[in-house]
Amino acid sequence: MEAYLGIDVSKGYSDFLLLDTQHRRLAPVFQLDDSFSGHQILEKWIRDMLESHGISQLYAAVESTGGFEDNWFSCLSRLSATLPIKVSRLNPSVVKNAARADLKGQVTDAQSARNIASYLIRYTGQVAYQKGESRYCAYRSLHNHIQLLTKQKTQMVNELKQLLYRCNPELQRYCKSSVPKWVLGLLAQYPTAAKLARGKATKMARIKTITQAKAEQLIDRAKKSVASRGEFTDAYLVQALVQDIKAKQTRLDELKELLSENCTGTEVELLQSIKGIGAYSAACIMIQIEEISRFASPKHLAGYFGLYPTIKESGDKRYVSRMSKKGRPAIRATLFMCANTAVLFDPHLKNIYARHRAKGKGHKQALGVVMHKMLRMIWGVLSSGKSYDPRLDQHNILKTKHAPEHNIEKETQLKRALQPFDGEAPISRLAAKKRKAHQTSQASHAEQVRDLIDVPQEQT
Repeated sequence: MEAYLGIDVSKGYSDFLLLDTQHRRLAPVFQLDDSFSGHQILEKWIRDMLESHGISQLYAAVESTGGFEDNWFSCLSRLSATLPIKVSRLNPSVVKNAARADLKGQVTDAQSARNIASYLIRYTGQVAYQKGESRYCAYRSLHNHIQLLTKQKTQMVNELKQLLYRCNPELQRYCKSSVPKWVLGLLAQYPTAAKLARGKATKMARIKTITQAKAEQLIDRAKKSVASRGEFTDAYLVQALVQDIKAKQTRLDELKELLSENCTGTEVELLQSIKGIGAYSAACIMIQIEEISRFASPKHLAGYFGLYPTIKESGDKRYVSRMSKKGRPAIRATLFMCANTAVLFDPHLKNIYARHRAKGKGHKQALGVVMHKMLRMIWGVLSSGKSYDPRLDQHNILKTKHAPEHNIEKETQLKRALQPFDGEAPISRLAAKKRKAHQTSQASHAEQVRDLIDVPQEQT
């Protein structure tokens, strides 16, 4: 007999509900605290249920709730070593959508536990069960903290640039994307245009990357500044922001180095064989992937992290495909930086980037293609356990080119195999153009497609 345990996690406690394959309750809903005694009671209760109901396999699941589920997940993973238990961590959105499809609108802790168990019953073949957590999961909190500090630094930089526009707008030309280190050093001593205009070029030239000529130029521009603000409070705030940005960057460098030195392993070393991926980036990628065995193919990996192109087609309309961007954004941010480096130093990826730019794609669109390619490389490297070899990937590309092409015309022919286009069908003007274009392409006059406006005739 198989049973399904749904666990609705809250802060400090959880609700539990056990169902059989027919969605019948095997025990009343109960609640346990996330404490030592609560975990002991859960273990004893599971052993009793396995024995009393003759359960041969117990499937259990918790929802991802920002870390509140970790203790329960760890407890069940530990029990799975000696008991017939499979445990999974579910995305709350899929459970919610499944419950909505069943017209279950009530939202209570007990009902949420039932929804989780019901989801396991309906989609048990699609649920990824884990025996335990990957060793890379231990570094997720550190990685999240680095991301938090990065966001805080970005907010400070944006605030400084906004303040700089009023206090010293002439320096804005050097801060289009970010604030360079030499600008921070300059603002630490001369926070406003008025103070910069009274500065000395010889003293200013002591700042790294500022030459004597550049210092004189900055002073001359400051004297002609159109700054509208320059009070004591403005100068104080500029200097405070500069200090905070520097402190945040120093802290970020320390934490990134700490993560790179400690988050190591065979997988991290394999990823570094791909040009563009360094020690820190490889660690960040493995923290997000955890175990490559979770993904059956490169498509599953790309789909999990939202790096696949979305296709939306309904009736007469077909929307432009864009990157999905579903799933965790952290790995996309990491791959974006890796792709920027890879297109400079990896000839294979550089050719892919250039080919898509030649097709009319923009810089970021072409980088998106490279990111997707790098993710497929990552899957191949981790799955095979072998270092990256560009020749192997080039060979796979050649095999793909020789594969049968999929185009709209062939798809249309398959769809209309039972009935040809009917000229009397009440279709829209756009659909009429598409049908006329299809007929013309079959007659080898595809170059006239854009000029066709007539309704297609019925095929005979």
